[in-house]
Amino acid sequence: MISRYVPEANAERWMQEQLFEEDVRAVLAMMRPNRQERLAGWSEYRTGGAHFRATISWDKEFGNGSPDSGLRVPCIADVLEAILVGSATNQDELMPAQEFEMYREVVCELYRRLDQLQACYE
Repeated sequence: MISRYVPEANAERWMQEQLFEEDVRAVLAMMRPNRQERLAGWSEYRTGGAHFRATISWDKEFGNGSPDSGLRVPCIADVLEAILVGSATNQDELMPAQEFEMYREVVCELYRRLDQLQACYE
């Protein structure tokens, strides 16, 4: 009777191994975001802090003629605007003046932090 259940056990083990390998492939895909875009000629910049990670990807034409070409991310003002505007969680409940004031507060805080960082080097 034992031999009758062995094929089922082997099939179950094979299925578990396949599921595990699929999970591993999914995790690896998450660790390498935008792989297809990189292969298609896109560039990317990865950064992060203690509690977040950010990846910015762009095609080569995006940076052509960029006024801020000395930075790692071309057209960074466009990138920052795209991240910031629309990020308010309750934007549909806010008046435009309230929503954009929130964005201005973030930019002012960033300006303040840049001043503090610069002071560390002077």
